[in-house]
Amino acid sequence: MLILPKSCFLHVPKTGGSWVKKAIISAGVSCRDYTISGNPHIGLQNCPSLEKFKFAFVRHPVGLYRSYWQYKMTNGWDSKNQLDQACQTDNFHQFVRNLLDKLPGVYSRSLIEMVGDEYNEIEFIGKYENLVDDLILALKLAGEAFDEQIIRTLPPINVSNKVRFPAVYTDQLEEDVKKSEAIMMRRFQYE
Repeated sequence: MLILPKSCFLHVPKTGGSWVKKAIISAGVSCRDYTISGNPHIGLQNCPSLEKFKFAFVRHPVGLYRSYWQYKMTNGWDSKNQLDQACQTDNFHQFVRNLLDKLPGVYSRSLIEMVGDEYNEIEFIGKYENLVDDLILALKLAGEAFDEQIIRTLPPINVSNKVRFPAVYTDQLEEDVKKSEAIMMRRFQYE
């Protein structure tokens, strides 16, 4: 989580949060990291500044699952992470099957913890697929002073090795992910 002068950024994993942090700092917004036991992915319940404008980003689950696996294959699996323990494999299709079988709907549930439920959610939830424009909009809505042009020209960071670790879905596997994450798909209009 980042605490800004007028807002808080809640970092949902694999939704461009490392880039968002760099963009905010590069654009001249003062901020400080807020973690709990070193974890930067702090949900709404643990936000120390509930009075501030809060924003986060979500990502289509098909892309999120792909990105998660590629990141883990590039950077290593975490033996302390429940999802990694349950689903770790060097085969992308098997990873997704493990997720669907052992932790169905895990992304939809985790978003409730991160950004609230649909009846009590944070002020702004942008989409990874529109990250630059949605970050600029969030900062404007929060009333933060920043250099928009720097955000618009900042290159990607923290990118996984997609060439070494291709992650291609079958049509059936993609449909199964969409069904498993139907709550999230509907809530954030990814249908």
